[in-house]
Amino acid sequence: MEKSFVPLALRLRTDNSVLGRLKNIAFVSSGTIATIIKYYWHGPDEKTWCLRFHILKNILHQYLSESLPHTTPNEVSAQIDFSYISDYIELNNLPSRPLSPNVGWNSEFNIVVDENACTKYNLEEKYGLSGTKLNRLSSEDRVLAQQGKPRTISCQIVLGAQLTRCSKCLSNVNPHSSPELLMPQPLEPNERIIIHFHGGAYCVGERSLTHLYIYAHISSRAGLRVFSPNYRLAPRHCFPSHLHDCVVSYMHIVSCGFKPENIILAGDSAGGALAVELLMILKEMSLPKPAGLVLISPWVDSTCAGKSWITNQGFDYLPGLSFEDPFHPTRMFYAAGTPFSESMREELKCPLVSPIFGDLGDMPPMLIQMGEYELLSDDIHAFAAKVKQQNGHNPSAVKLEVYDKMPHVFVMFDFMDEAQQAFASFGRFARAIFDH
Repeated sequence: MEKSFVPLALRLRTDNSVLGRLKNIAFVSSGTIATIIKYYWHGPDEKTWCLRFHILKNILHQYLSESLPHTTPNEVSAQIDFSYISDYIELNNLPSRPLSPNVGWNSEFNIVVDENACTKYNLEEKYGLSGTKLNRLSSEDRVLAQQGKPRTISCQIVLGAQLTRCSKCLSNVNPHSSPELLMPQPLEPNERIIIHFHGGAYCVGERSLTHLYIYAHISSRAGLRVFSPNYRLAPRHCFPSHLHDCVVSYMHIVSCGFKPENIILAGDSAGGALAVELLMILKEMSLPKPAGLVLISPWVDSTCAGKSWITNQGFDYLPGLSFEDPFHPTRMFYAAGTPFSESMREELKCPLVSPIFGDLGDMPPMLIQMGEYELLSDDIHAFAAKVKQQNGHNPSAVKLEVYDKMPHVFVMFDFMDEAQQAFASFGRFARAIFDH
């Protein structure tokens, strides 16, 4: 018997028709017009916030709070067609396109998950159910590889514009004339590289132009290429699919010839959590750890326990959502369609889901960047304090930078001075790590 799904009122387009596109235009236009009127009538919410920042921040808030029906009751969770919701989210993502040469260059390629890439985790004793789920995913990949139908993971290599300029004549160098620049092989035995895991609540973010811009700025400031995997996304693929893909991608980069001591791990929001979780797995597997770690507004506590989730509402573009909501980002990435319960809340405290609950000792030097106004503020402060406490013998264990009046992952707004300051700090951190 075919399963019956509950009908949902979706505010964005559900197909590629002209009517659907007009629906999205109306959605964005209404928020833009309202923001402009408020800006000129009442003035900016903060003196340092320009009109462009107000518009983008408010559109993001509108999208996150209204594009899904967040009033849906918990009781109907199992009756929601999350496959359809995945299609809906993908359809309404920002369109992807290559970077312009004045910003940088990017290339996409696939990692083939062959038998050699099928990591054997053996993490059940330490991480229980999460370890079991990871081993199951690895076994599934191994079977596909043995059947001659290996899965692939798409990835990006990004070079900032400043890396593609000839130091003598200062003219732009086209990386496509040197295709090895846009592939994940080291150009010399000790080349250094940044691996960045994108954010987006594990539901969006892959191939987004916003993230490509972030990578390009980081690349230019650090003087290094940036590698980023397009890991599988929720709610089509729930935990730990995204983490498994990041582990496989990291192992692939190492197998290509990049040495762990020449790698900086980075990530924003959900990607920041993935970077820490990867380090925990490397530690459990007694594998060498990367040289450094950069976390931008890391989502380190999936239980969203900090008081700032309430006190900073209205300042951040992130909406405050209830765990009774089946479309809460945590519920969508962890177990879409499963009604929320207290047992689920306890499962979310596993360090491979919420790294703040893990062993944060023996970490490489860490830089954390966050906005003062973000909903995750208290959780990030608590995480940084725990890292510092558990690495007390190492005064450089963690450096926390709080950017005044900035929201979550403020580096997306790369036209703001605070974003450029953060990119510059990232570059200084990278050079200090490798030149010490």
